[in-house]
Amino acid sequence: MGSVAVVTRPGDVTADFVIAELNRRDASVVRFDLADFPERLTEAALITSGGEGWRGFLRTPYRQLDIEQISAVWYRKPQGFAVHPQMTATEAQWATAEARAGLGGLLAALSVRWVNHPYANTAADQRAHQLAVADACGLTIPISLITNSPEQARDFCRDHADTGVIYKPLTTGPRSENGEYVALRTALVQPEDITDDVARTAHLFQTRVPCAYSVRVVAVDGRLFAVRIDHPSRSTVDWRADHDRLTYQATEVPDRVAAGLRRLMATFRLVYSSSDWIIRPDGEWVFIGDLNPNGQWAWLEPIRQDVIQALADYLTGET
Repeated sequence: MGSVAVVTRPGDVTADFVIAELNRRDASVVRFDLADFPERLTEAALITSGGEGWRGFLRTPYRQLDIEQISAVWYRKPQGFAVHPQMTATEAQWATAEARAGLGGLLAALSVRWVNHPYANTAADQRAHQLAVADACGLTIPISLITNSPEQARDFCRDHADTGVIYKPLTTGPRSENGEYVALRTALVQPEDITDDVARTAHLFQTRVPCAYSVRVVAVDGRLFAVRIDHPSRSTVDWRADHDRLTYQATEVPDRVAAGLRRLMATFRLVYSSSDWIIRPDGEWVFIGDLNPNGQWAWLEPIRQDVIQALADYLTGET
């Protein structure tokens, strides 16, 4: 068995769960963050003709990882590359680009088991792309509009007044002054809520889906683990804004939905994802464009241990 490289930030409790299981299995694990480079992480890699690929090492203050011994990479939630504080803004920009190409490119070149390859993450982390592929895979999606036209947005709200319309961000949201992401929640909108500021960037509007309950599905190498999420008020449009009132129970994914989700994962070349679904009162599962190639799962107790085992199985090649 080779070594498992876990690329994530300090304090990642989700990674801690899986690393503990890998250690229990006596797997060789090296954990580091991209922000460790170059101050706390040293890279030395050599390639020559002959087909052996890159050889060398990555060294942290605690461990040395031989590149040719890496058998799997869990690209979890790393921070960005760090730069020397005495660099100018121009120097820092260049050094970051070189680090991304040098260390990031080296990792990306490894033909090993990935959860997930960063290039696959980038391709999958686009809601417009997700919705189109989900539809092609036979999954039910809400009617969706992406626009920077206030007129089109208002017309969309009027055309779907019977169901209602929600706005949701296309990305994770803006950064605050201290660099942290600001959470933008899904919200109901009316025509009068649409201001001319919509013209300043792209916005996603969707028909509101009547909700009996929600489901988060965690997929690991084709294995699906689902949790039903109930909120005491079915009128809520974003259960993430009210965690304290939620209840959870394990559930099963219908065969048709499971087949479509696996096709969606295969199209994006993902080993892992979490996805959010709305289940209508008639039982139809609706994919709302929330496929996260690095989504959270450790807080979902009904499936936590199953996901830990599945990730450890894949990273150690035991599947």
